[in-house]
Amino acid sequence: MEEVNIVITFLSGLAVGITPCILLMLSVFGTSVVLTEEKNKFLVISIGLISGMVLAYILVSIVLLPFIEELIFLNFIFAGILIFIGLWQIIECKKEQSSIFKTPDKVKAVLYKFIQKNSGFYAFLVGIIFVLIKIPCFGGIYLSLLANLHTNPLLYVFIFVYIIGMLFPIIIILILIRLGLESSKINDFRIKNRTKLRILNGAILVFLALYLLINQLLLIYL
Repeated sequence: MEEVNIVITFLSGLAVGITPCILLMLSVFGTSVVLTEEKNKFLVISIGLISGMVLAYILVSIVLLPFIEELIFLNFIFAGILIFIGLWQIIECKKEQSSIFKTPDKVKAVLYKFIQKNSGFYAFLVGIIFVLIKIPCFGGIYLSLLANLHTNPLLYVFIFVYIIGMLFPIIIILILIRLGLESSKINDFRIKNRTKLRILNGAILVFLALYLLINQLLLIYL
């Protein structure tokens, strides 16, 4: 039985790193931190944001991994949910906000308030909250990989590769912001390519969900 390979895992993380959700967050984040002239403070804030996002993924893994083996029979339902989320992103690809997966206004207000603090600690909190809140938007890809690879002895390598793929565009954008990239250009790119990015994210999600479903069927009938 063919396993998800490292390249697919990295590309899956990379696709998540350029979703409209994350680009919007980085655009707002960039508007705030661009006023931070101190190089060390900018670095602390950036590390805080990245650390918060990584910790959120680790927390999700810690919570779910012990139960995946017992709940593996639910893979069919799980795969169905992932396919629904993926198709819904494609269907709503041209909408400014998803009718189901949009971030609640109160949560947005909290995130904006934390971002404006220009603090490494608050950036850390933004990273955690953002990932946990947006799991329905882009976390399905990660969850499908966990469900598919939970018995693989290299599971933690795959998790690491996925997170590196997700962080790669985020780190590049933060560096570009520091070098003078206007945050408005990030938002312009997000708006211009929102449809394509959502279709890409949805297609990857559907692909991985179908792969998960086929793998489960092979385990049962072979």
